[in-house]
Amino acid sequence: MTSVLIALKIIPMIFAALFPVVNPIGTALVLYGMTREVDDQTWKSTSRKIALFSFLFLAFFFFFGSYILKLFGISIPVVQFSGGVVLAMMGWQLLNQAETSQPASKESIQEYDSLIDTKVFYPFTFPITIGPGGLAVVLTFSAHLDRGTRLVVTLEQGAAMVGIFLMCVVVSICYRHLHKMTKRFSPASALAISKIMAFFVLCIGVEIAVAGFKALGPL
Repeated sequence: MTSVLIALKIIPMIFAALFPVVNPIGTALVLYGMTREVDDQTWKSTSRKIALFSFLFLAFFFFFGSYILKLFGISIPVVQFSGGVVLAMMGWQLLNQAETSQPASKESIQEYDSLIDTKVFYPFTFPITIGPGGLAVVLTFSAHLDRGTRLVVTLEQGAAMVGIFLMCVVVSICYRHLHKMTKRFSPASALAISKIMAFFVLCIGVEIAVAGFKALGPL
């Protein structure tokens, strides 16, 4: 019974740790700048795929991430630094993305919808939804739980999966209702919000890269 209670504490812990770094609401607004031309039905399907890929991605790194890093001799600070650079570059591209005031044709929208499928994992899932911060969280939790009896570890791993799953459910809900939410804004306001969020993505990427660089210590 005590082991179960200990494991149950992991669910809110990992959810609370992931929520600020995943930031599903803010990230949804960032994605708006990349998916404005996608029809609602296609976007709903895409949002479910992003949530599923996010869960599988986090679960994979939770169980096997530490082994992969050891195999290639990579430390978590290196992941933070390189991932932060990638995220900052993504934010810079979004910030400087050219806009068009002409309405998209039906053919171009259909072509855009088919192109969306190629972007579900990169960049929508990684690094926009699950960036280096999310990977650092699950890797840290994985290392912390790798101790105690086998029963306790198994229960804690199961609880961690529940916490990650709940986080991805929130991601799916926020993303699914993105276009409905942004319809409350004028096109100019929604564009301004997406640009502001892109700037924050750039800043977050730089912050993560700097933190990773500092954690590397003297080279």
